[in-house]
Amino acid sequence: MDNSIYIVLSKQLALFREMDVTANNLANANTTGYDSEHILFTSYLTKDVNLGKTNPMSMAQDVSTYRDTQDGPLNATGNPLDLAIQGNGYFAVQTPLGTRYTRAGNFQIRGDGILTNAEGYPVLDISNQPIAFDENVQTVDVGAAGNIKANGEDFTQLKVVKFDNPQLLERLSGGLYKSDVTPSDADEATVVQGSLEGSNVSSVMELTHMIDISRQVTNTAQFMADMYDLETKTADAWAAQ
Repeated sequence: MDNSIYIVLSKQLALFREMDVTANNLANANTTGYDSEHILFTSYLTKDVNLGKTNPMSMAQDVSTYRDTQDGPLNATGNPLDLAIQGNGYFAVQTPLGTRYTRAGNFQIRGDGILTNAEGYPVLDISNQPIAFDENVQTVDVGAAGNIKANGEDFTQLKVVKFDNPQLLERLSGGLYKSDVTPSDADEATVVQGSLEGSNVSSVMELTHMIDISRQVTNTAQFMADMYDLETKTADAWAAQ
């Protein structure tokens, strides 16, 4: 096989991965607190040992993905249990596998008074305890620092944390993140009550990017088809001699 096909094939495989990431961004354009993902590309050199040659060939590779951690838009809901974070911060929730972190603040109070996220995991306070309200609580007010008042009285404070390098967080399902790094208090983050943070995905930009990727895949596929056709014609010509 001609080495140019290997080079183009490496690019096409990277484009397929980029298409998957872009499609996932579009699928989560309306997901609360979702951070869009993007591909990091690089190139590397490998030796061309075909027919004794030692010239290097440049191959494409998608090395990893990274998250766009810019704040998403605030969507006012008027629901006092809907909370959004502005700035570098995450809510902490308790799961059977340990503490997990999220920016999706669409919370609710379940039957036993525990404040939970959409998946039913208890939301933690600054003492790493689940936040539990008495049955006689009528109003819940949350301040910018995450301080909670129940029926107008000071009650507790949300655990809002930050990470020096958010890119090290491992994305899980349900808008949750996992980290082996101990976080610190997100003193500069602001909690907004009655709003949810929307996805920071730009649907128009992602759709435009998907069209561009599709065109690149088509072009690389056509190039490989042309190279195969050329090789076939060359082989037929040699066979006819």
